[in-house]
Amino acid sequence: MISKTTSSEDRKTQGTPEEKAKLRHLILRVAKDQAAFLYFQLEANEGLAFYSTLDQSLKESFRDIELFSPMSLEPELNHFLEAIHPQVNPLIILDEIIDDEESAAMKLSKGGKKSNKENG
Repeated sequence: MISKTTSSEDRKTQGTPEEKAKLRHLILRVAKDQAAFLYFQLEANEGLAFYSTLDQSLKESFRDIELFSPMSLEPELNHFLEAIHPQVNPLIILDEIIDDEESAAMKLSKGGKKSNKENG
């Protein structure tokens, strides 16, 4: 087995696994009458993603559902999305990769938009 000595400069660029962790951030739009099925499936797949309904869609005929899932679960999330597609047919409004850290989450308001402090 070959071992490599890691210099302090290498450690700065590599970071710890926690520093390098990423989240997949999605916003799915589904018909209001299909939202309950999607919520049920997300609950049945506990731990796959954190999710919430975006307030601005509550008075509409659809629901915008925001998901955050660890990149380590990307294959499982992709399989989940493929499996529910025939029943729910979600429209993907947003699909991005973000840092898994509190400061990154604080920059996002519901709806995936940067906060006013960040924009102004």
